[in-house]
Amino acid sequence: MFLTKGIGDALLEETSNCKEDNMKKVLALALAASLSIGLLAGCGGDQTAQTSGGDVQGSGSGAATELTLWLPIYQFGDGISDEEFWNAKLDAFEAENNCTVNLEILSWSDYATVIYTGMLSGAGEGPDVVYVTETYDLINAGLLAPLDEYITDEDREKYVFLDQGAYNSDGQLCTWPMMAGNPCVIYYNMDMLEAAGITELPTTWDEFFDVCVALKEANPDVWPFIQSWGATNGVSAMLASFWPFFFQAGGTVLDEEGNLNMDSEATLEALTFINKLKTEGIFDDSIVTMDDPNGKFVNGEAAIIINGTGNASTYTEKGINWQCSLGLEGSAGVATNFSVDSLAVASYCENKALAADLIKYITSAECMDDYHEQIYGMPSLTTDATYTEPEPFQSMYTNDADKMHVVPSFEGSASFMDQFQQNVQGMLMGQLTPEQVIEQTMTYYNEQIAS
Repeated sequence: MFLTKGIGDALLEETSNCKEDNMKKVLALALAASLSIGLLAGCGGDQTAQTSGGDVQGSGSGAATELTLWLPIYQFGDGISDEEFWNAKLDAFEAENNCTVNLEILSWSDYATVIYTGMLSGAGEGPDVVYVTETYDLINAGLLAPLDEYITDEDREKYVFLDQGAYNSDGQLCTWPMMAGNPCVIYYNMDMLEAAGITELPTTWDEFFDVCVALKEANPDVWPFIQSWGATNGVSAMLASFWPFFFQAGGTVLDEEGNLNMDSEATLEALTFINKLKTEGIFDDSIVTMDDPNGKFVNGEAAIIINGTGNASTYTEKGINWQCSLGLEGSAGVATNFSVDSLAVASYCENKALAADLIKYITSAECMDDYHEQIYGMPSLTTDATYTEPEPFQSMYTNDADKMHVVPSFEGSASFMDQFQQNVQGMLMGQLTPEQVIEQTMTYYNEQIAS
């Protein structure tokens, strides 16, 4: 499913579930939690916050070490619950390491806020190991422990997305990817392309523009290509409408010192191309209020859309004869953006080495193969995993992982993106040039946000 950081605004009803078994004592939880801008949980419906944990004595001698683990709910169907799944998996880790893992499954409501507040409370109140979606404030506040000393050469070889975690200002890795994927790819309605005499998918920006022109000429009543510059916030607007082009132009969101790097040639190239789509008639004036491009594509009112891989099944169910490509070739090559949510160790954790081992266990093929099958399907994290995504997406993850880029968390990112969206709307209405979009957005950021 397509989750925007991402991955979607899920309002989930929360209750507490209590149950006992021979191995665990259930902890009552009434925490609210949410994905502030995105990845990975965009299914709606009422869900239940679950907790578990307890007093488990492992196979070793002496008192058991305790770790508190916070994970979000990902079971949105009728299968085994997150709580039951992780209870079963954690038994082996607890026995091997003579420890107790107190598991708390949180809902997505206000998730980022709950995580931040809980970690500010420190040891005994907050988690030792936690699933994180937004990382800037957590890292800036010194709440996440660097993980580099716990990473082996074998880990670097085995974990496919490890370098896509979040880093502190010293270049130390502070998060370990757990849910990575849902890249923004280009979907084409092949019936519409064939009706316009187009037999091959475009590969470059110029070819893409020519295809759009041909589609417009063949059927003036259909959007050749559609974007979402009227989305309710800048994060959603930029997700599929800007970032793919930005990365294809060689953009890097942050420089080597961690400073915002949007006053760049890549930003200008991407904006210039998007503006060309408007000035040359591919977009009409309603592009600045367009907030449901997916609906247009599903209903046959648009021929091309950029969207997450999770939408493929919906398009198939709606009878759309679609094909897709990872992205176009810009001045820096083929690229696109994707989402990564991760696990982290709290800086106050008293046994960081054990916490790091827990992260490795959770993200191992032993756990994640079953997790992806029973709870939530996502690309495999390790080279020894057996779970595969449907084609053509598995091949993309296998062959083109280096072409997928994460938009990192940075200071005031949501406010920056809101302002960027507003200025792009001004550009698409003919009020601003691409250069002015950059200038005015960066002035706003430097004067109103940057510390």
